Amino acid sequence: MELQYILLFLTALFIVFQKFTQDRYNAKRSSGVFMFSGMISFFAMCFFMAVNRDWTWSDELILPALFFGLAYAASTVFVVMAIKCGSLAKTTLITSYSLLVPAFAGLIILREPLGIPMLVGMVLLVVSLWLTNHQKASPDAPNEKVTLKWIIYLILAFVGNGMCATVQKLTPHYLGADINQNLYMIAALGLSSAVLIVASFLTKETGLKETVKVGLPLSFLCGLFNGAVNYLVIYLNPFIPASVMFPVLSAGEIILIVPYSLLVRREKFTVAQWAGFAVGVVSVVLLNL
Repeated sequence: MELQYILLFLTALFIVFQKFTQDRYNAKRSSGVFMFSGMISFFAMCFFMAVNRDWTWSDELILPALFFGLAYAASTVFVVMAIKCGSLAKTTLITSYSLLVPAFAGLIILREPLGIPMLVGMVLLVVSLWLTNHQKASPDAPNEKVTLKWIIYLILAFVGNGMCATVQKLTPHYLGADINQNLYMIAALGLSSAVLIVASFLTKETGLKETVKVGLPLSFLCGLFNGAVNYLVIYLNPFIPASVMFPVLSAGEIILIVPYSLLVRREKFTVAQWAGFAVGVVSVVLLNL
C-alpha cells in the first residue's frame, strides 16, 4: 500500500509540473495556445502508446475516447489561457475543485451517498473562493482585477478537467473493469491533438514557427507529465478509493503550487487569501470523505 501512496504523491507533483511548463510558455509567448496545447496532447498520446501492450480495438471504446478527447482539448487550452490572464495560484486552486464534477456524477449517476462531510466541504468551498478572490486594495497588496475573460476561461477549464476525470470514473463502471483504458486514451488524445492543431490553423494563429520552436521542449515535458498523471490515476483507481485519491491530489496541487507562485511569479497574498488557501485544502479533503 505504501507504493500506491508514493505514486499518489508523484501524481500530485506531476500535476503541478504541468502548471509550471504551461506558465513558462505563457512567459515566453503571447500566442499559439491552440498549437501548444495540441503538441501537449500529442506527447501525452505518445506516452500512452509507449506503455500500451494490447492493441485490440473494440467499438465500445469510441464513446469514452470521443468524450475524453473533447474534454481534454478544452481543459488543456483554457487552463493555459486562464493562467495567461490571471493568477496562477488562484487558477490552480479553483480548477482543483473540478473533482466536484466526478463527485456529482457519482451522486447522481452511480447513486453514491451524500454525507455530512461533503456538505461541510461544499460550504467551505464557497468560503475559500470568497476569501481568495475578495480583497481590499492597499499600497502593499494592490487589488488584482478579476476579469470576465479569466472567469470564462476558468469555467471552461474547470468543466473540461472535471469531465476528463468523470469519463475515467464512469468508463470501467459501464464497460467493465477489464476494459483497455490505455487504448481509448490513445484514441482520445489523438482526437484532441487533431482538433487543437486544426483549430490553430482555422483561427490563423500567428508566429507558428516561433510557437513550435519555443513550445516544443515545454510541450514535450508537459505532455509526458500529463500522460503520467492520467496513467497513474487509471492505475491507482482499483487500489485507492476516489474519496481519498481526488481530495489528496487536489490538496497536494494547491499546497505545491503556492511556493512557485510566491518565489517565481512574485504573487502577493493577503492574510485573507492565505486563509482562503488553507480553507480550500480542508474543503477538498472533506468533499469526498
